[in-house]
Amino acid sequence: MSFSINGSVLEGGGQILRNAVAFSALLGKPISIHNIRISRKSPGLKNQHRTGLILSSSSILENQLIFILAHSGLELAAEIASAKLTDATNGSTEITFTPGSLKASGDFEADSVTAGSTTLLLQTALPLLLFTSRYSTIPSKLTLKGGTNATQAPQIDYTENVFLPFVRVRLQ
Repeated sequence: MSFSINGSVLEGGGQILRNAVAFSALLGKPISIHNIRISRKSPGLKNQHRTGLILSSSSILENQLIFILAHSGLELAAEIASAKLTDATNGSTEITFTPGSLKASGDFEADSVTAGSTTLLLQTALPLLLFTSRYSTIPSKLTLKGGTNATQAPQIDYTENVFLPFVRVRLQ
């Protein structure tokens, strides 16, 4: 059974995509999301929703997760979760995400091909990699390419100097 999610709820942007896909992968429950960014000037998916993030860091979280660069999105989540992702094309207002098994570790890469915010896209990949890291002592490498200081997105300096140190302390 697939859960149906209305992507126009609340601010109707990419956050519902990032949260829904991460929860879907972690819970192993398929989802379909419709009305994606439907109220926006350009409705539907953009490159950064479809693919990815840039985080210049070289930090270790719980000796499992290494960040070299960061960029993530639907396709990256699908790769980490061995998921089937359908209708994830630019301009699409509906996607289906059917998760498989989470990969214990790996080298993951995504490129938004734009200045799309890498920190927003990290919000999809990080929960998945944090939960999969307990199944392997081999660290994952996340290479994400895109913008670091996009408008209406967490800035890279905040991510590096506030968010990641907070997460590191909580994982010890």
